Amino acid sequence: MKIVLLHGLYMHGIVMQPLSQKLRKLGYISQVITYNTLAIDEEKVFRAIDKAIDPSMTNVLVGHSLGGLMIKHYLAQRKPSVDLISHAVAIGSPLQGASIVHRLQDLGLGAILGNATDYGLENHQDEWCYPQKLGSIAGNVALGARPILMMENDTLSDGTVTVEETRIQGMTDHIITGQTHTSIIYSRFVPEQIDHFIQHSSFQHE
Repeated sequence: MKIVLLHGLYMHGIVMQPLSQKLRKLGYISQVITYNTLAIDEEKVFRAIDKAIDPSMTNVLVGHSLGGLMIKHYLAQRKPSVDLISHAVAIGSPLQGASIVHRLQDLGLGAILGNATDYGLENHQDEWCYPQKLGSIAGNVALGARPILMMENDTLSDGTVTVEETRIQGMTDHIITGQTHTSIIYSRFVPEQIDHFIQHSSFQHE
């Protein structure tokens, strides 16, 4: 089985390499895709995913933050079968948009997001309507820009995205871990949960 990984906003594929290596140790073939998150060329990203997917086996798509939203767009456009892509895992992804984006726009800072807002970062009503099973992993350690920008300290978040924003109707399972928006992709918890989700279509809840 092959796992294709996509990184989040302001990131480069290199940040996903430690997770990719951990998944390889669990017996998976893995490949990281790098793309320009501020000037997203949708067709270029989708062609890279097409090329990474191995038609001789079942594949899984894993995305951190914006990467999870790109996966959603990919599935909507390409409509792959579950035989080709069986599962998708979103890590800290605001699956129905991120309220911090609106705050940045209100502050006149929207330009720093490039065209990433065109790919689901703005709040929107949506549901998971694809045949692939979706697992969403959220962090709940609020260290990051969000508590400062939003002037809040009582909303459960990973410091960037709220836990509630990582939920979407139609998802297969959801789990929370004690990590920040960035540290979550380096935790040992995440590859183990991805493996469990692929094998059982559910996370390993305590």
